[in-house]
Amino acid sequence: MLSVLVIDDNVQLQIAFRKILSGAGYAVQLASDGEEGLRMALDKTPDVIVLDMLLPKLGGVEVLRALKRDPATKKTPVIALSGLPLSNEAKLRREGAVSYLEKSKLEDSEALLRAIDYALLLPRYDEFSQEAFLPNVTGPEKPSK
Repeated sequence: MLSVLVIDDNVQLQIAFRKILSGAGYAVQLASDGEEGLRMALDKTPDVIVLDMLLPKLGGVEVLRALKRDPATKKTPVIALSGLPLSNEAKLRREGAVSYLEKSKLEDSEALLRAIDYALLLPRYDEFSQEAFLPNVTGPEKPSK
């Protein structure tokens, strides 16, 4: 079962995320602040992380940077979650987030599930794309006589 770590200090959102994600078949882990979330990410290595940007103890950007520096989590897709407008999206993508969700748009639970599906498919797409361009080392097969 694929796992999603949600790092958000809003209890109502945690409850909603757990319901939506577990209903979609994901194992859900919850963290209420940046320090706890980073610790859980490093200990349990989830398949995807949904990370609020405004967190107590350790801010979302700092958590994102720490995740991308650590070899164990640097390839774990992170979805940035914020109450701030999309103007922050480019900055957060440069920091390593695979996508950005505005909290105000989470009334549609499908947006969250689409973002998670995208995050899970992205590394596989990159691997497939790279494999497609690998040189054929053995050369073409010779026709048999």
